[in-house]
Amino acid sequence: MPAGPTRLRRLPTHELSPVQRDDVLALCAEAYEEDLSPYLDWIGPGLHLLLHEGDTLVSHLMLVERQLQPEGYPLLRTGYVELVATRPARQGQGFASALLRAVTDDLEAFDLGALSPSDAAFYERLGWESWRGALWVRTAAGMEPTPDEEVMIRRTVRTPSPLTLSLPLSVEWRPGEVW
Repeated sequence: MPAGPTRLRRLPTHELSPVQRDDVLALCAEAYEEDLSPYLDWIGPGLHLLLHEGDTLVSHLMLVERQLQPEGYPLLRTGYVELVATRPARQGQGFASALLRAVTDDLEAFDLGALSPSDAAFYERLGWESWRGALWVRTAAGMEPTPDEEVMIRRTVRTPSPLTLSLPLSVEWRPGEVW
């Protein structure tokens, strides 16, 4: 954990108060420099990890369930990490790293952990691996390539072995950002 008194809370989406939801959206808007309120609705319910310093929310991470499928494997119940955000003035001080370490235990309930990185090197040092195979989205019309996307995975005790990172990988379609 970062130096100084911090408090970590884990809350399912349905337990976020309106004030907490507004705090999450304000933090994400500040960190991503865009309004993510519709995105939060699109990705559905999940588990929010909230890191506070005093009464101030300084970092956030959300875990949602997705269905990823490496070619030749069944659908894998995946803990997908979303909206990793830290207040810009507090970035580089270990807050997001602390949240990613904290979510590791939650990921063990899934077949796989996954995320779409903004900075692959940041996640690699925390045990995440870059998926090297082609990425696809499963739609009602069939499989569509997503060549401009990047995905990283984190193996869990439930991850099938062997799992080759050069296989094609697909995800179910959703509004907003597919990956």
